[in-house]
Amino acid sequence: MKLIMITPQECNTINNVDMVTVPGSEGSFTVLRGHASLVSSLHKGVVLYDGQQIAINGGVVEVHNDTITIIT
Repeated sequence: MKLIMITPQECNTINNVDMVTVPGSEGSFTVLRGHASLVSSLHKGVVLYDGQQIAINGGVVEVHNDTITIIT
């Protein structure tokens, strides 16, 4: 899967990600390969992927065709 993180300062693309956990507005959820398409709002929290973590202050996540795009 591909993870794209977009902030006001930069846009980072991380390829070959196995799983991503995000702080959804209704609770944290994990995205794995083949996940159904979705759009969700995000609360302040931590995005976890392959043992790495990134703190965010909220935003939006879109999942489509094994690409996870987070705008924060």
